[in-house]
This record gives sequence, C-alpha cells and structure tokens, in this order.
Amino acid sequence: MLEQPWRITLCGSLTARRGTHVISRFRTQKTGLLLAYLALHSDRMHGREELAELFWYDSDGPLSNLRMALPSLRRQLEPPGVSPGTVLVTGRTQVGLVTDAVRTDVADFRAAIAAAARVHDTHRRIDLLK
Repeated sequence: MLEQPWRITLCGSLTARRGTHVISRFRTQKTGLLLAYLALHSDRMHGREELAELFWYDSDGPLSNLRMALPSLRRQLEPPGVSPGTVLVTGRTQVGLVTDAVRTDVADFRAAIAAAARVHDTHRRIDLLK
C-alpha cells in the first residue's frame, strides 16, 4: 500500500500528483486518457478488450497498443521501490486501479455535492460547495 495516494486531476489539465512527484506527460495522449478513465472508474476492473476498443478503435492492433500503454503507466505510477500491483492491477483479462491508491478531483466534487445535499443550512451548503 502507498503511504499517500495519487491525486489525479481530471478537470483541466490531466495530472497525477503524489507528494512532490507530478506527472503531466504520458507516453501518448491515449495513455493519459486511459489513466483518466481508470481513475474515474476505479471502483471496478475493466476488460482488456473493452479498453483496447474504447481507446484504439481506429487502430489495426488495439490490444497491442493497450499492451504498450500499460507498462508505461506502471513505470510512472509505480516507480522503483513501489511494488507492482500497488496502484495498477493488470491481469490476463482485466485492468484496474487500486481504489485506495488513487483519488480524483471528480470524486471529491461528487462527495461535496452529496454532502451539501444533506445539509439544510444554506451557508454551510455554500461552504461545502466551495
């Protein structure tokens, strides 16, 4: 388990931040989009074929492209000293992110909206939504 989860910003420029380490460039744009998708849907595992077709539908070798993108993400998210599978889980048929290893601004925003919906005090609701 990581001492500190990756903080992935999806609104605005895609970045992943853990402590002072910031990732804002990825092997390809689609590799970055793959990370964004996995982070946004980190509550489940995703089929390799599903991901390959989603991101490389216009390619002759979508699974091959996915196979090249995953090690690139692993090198960035799990640098030397971090055990493989701590952040990125890859199996024969499925891929996903470890839920406790990532946080997103979108999830935080959704949580703030849900919390604000449960509060009746207008000023408190505004504070939560800020």
